[in-house]
Amino acid sequence: MAHSNFNNELFRLVVEEIAGKEGVDVATVLVNADETTDEEIATKTDLKLNVVRRILYKLHDNHLASYRRIRDTNTGWFLYYWKIDPKKAQALVNRKKKMVLNLLEQRLEHESNNDLYACVNRDSSPVPFEEAMNLSFRCPNCNGALEYVDNKKQVIFLKKRVEELKADLRATSLS
Repeated sequence: MAHSNFNNELFRLVVEEIAGKEGVDVATVLVNADETTDEEIATKTDLKLNVVRRILYKLHDNHLASYRRIRDTNTGWFLYYWKIDPKKAQALVNRKKKMVLNLLEQRLEHESNNDLYACVNRDSSPVPFEEAMNLSFRCPNCNGALEYVDNKKQVIFLKKRVEELKADLRATSLS
């Protein structure tokens, strides 16, 4: 049974991000089959077997592809039958969005709870008041003055991004 939702742009983008254009070729073969072997994929895509296997492992590591292993009774070798679940692309995207959200929330907390100071001469990361004080309000790199940074716009921007990401995650977890 072929999956009709492979044209889902999100799935294509996620696969390409993880495994490149060749990964999309491998995923296309997988989507159009219930399950298949790495050798069959290599034949259908004209890719080398080791390339196909590397792509399959990347897809597996990201929970998009899974396999069933059986022992060939004639050779004693293991055969791997692979399949892919395009719907898991959204879960992967949501996991990445949650990581970004967590980082944004940490940054927002830092920006909101600290008076920040930055060098007047350099484009450097601002430091909290305590650190600026320990540095005698001098840049450790060029000895320029550390001046107060008005970060209200940055805080507003971060709050907006955090809310947008939370809303986006709520919407995609409902669908």
